[in-house]
Amino acid sequence: LSVCILLLAALRPRGNRRLAILEDRLTRLSEERLAADDRLTNQLSESLDRSGQSTHATLSGLAERLGRIDAAQTHLATLSEQITGLERTLGDKQARGAYGEIRLSDLLRDALPESAFQEQATLPNGRRADALILLPDPPGPIAIDSKFPLERYLALIDAPDKAAAAQSRKLFARDVAKHVADIADRYILAGETADCAMMFVPSEAVFAEIHASCRDVVEEGFRRRVYIVSPTTLWATLNTARAILKDARVREQSTLLQQETLALVADVTTLAAKSESARRRLALAEADLADLSTAAKGAERRGRRIADLDLDAPDSDSK
Repeated sequence: LSVCILLLAALRPRGNRRLAILEDRLTRLSEERLAADDRLTNQLSESLDRSGQSTHATLSGLAERLGRIDAAQTHLATLSEQITGLERTLGDKQARGAYGEIRLSDLLRDALPESAFQEQATLPNGRRADALILLPDPPGPIAIDSKFPLERYLALIDAPDKAAAAQSRKLFARDVAKHVADIADRYILAGETADCAMMFVPSEAVFAEIHASCRDVVEEGFRRRVYIVSPTTLWATLNTARAILKDARVREQSTLLQQETLALVADVTTLAAKSESARRRLALAEADLADLSTAAKGAERRGRRIADLDLDAPDSDSK
């Protein structure tokens, strides 16, 4: 374009009008081209800026997500370690029994005052219950024993076929039935405890399996008055026990209040009798004081008459 303009400028002295017009058009075309280049440059710059900002935001979001993923992986690793530790704990029968006792203790301490239960309570027959709820008579103290038949339950869950599952279910029901019978024989004592006891299963899954597949055992427990409870159902039972204890205490306080009221009535009656006796004595004393006042006034009059006598006047007989 610049070369064309120079050529046109060289030809201008010849007076060619068309060339002048062409020069103007070429000039405008050059200006429009430069303006278009500027607009394109600005658009490209803005597009690059927006793309850079979008890329930065995307990378920031990606970094944040990676951070959350890393935190989640750390949490999962910690949880895996805890689950592994729990599996090791539950795998040992003695440790599993301690776990059940601790779970039972936590529930008791959360639901009842310390005066309402006793842990590791020794009964008159020498047996030791994991806990004893000290309810008033009736029903009396209720024994709770913690049982956790985990091995048979796991064998039932992991059974490879129906035959193995049926055999495992039979053994699982037998173990639970033995626990029920032991609790009935050891922790229900006539005249010493309530006529019922509870078998605490610290696992909701095991509890659900007992009620789902061992209905005969559950019904046998009902007949022998041994009630199988889980953490959830035991919590509801303990809240009922707390209401019973509160009601018993209210009745005890009401009886004491009634006795105190009767004693107060007797005291008021005695006070009224003594007040009447004192009133009669005061009335007699008031009458005596009135008599004394009358006698004193009579004595005063006689004394004045005596004082008014003229002892120096001549006797009428002497005349």
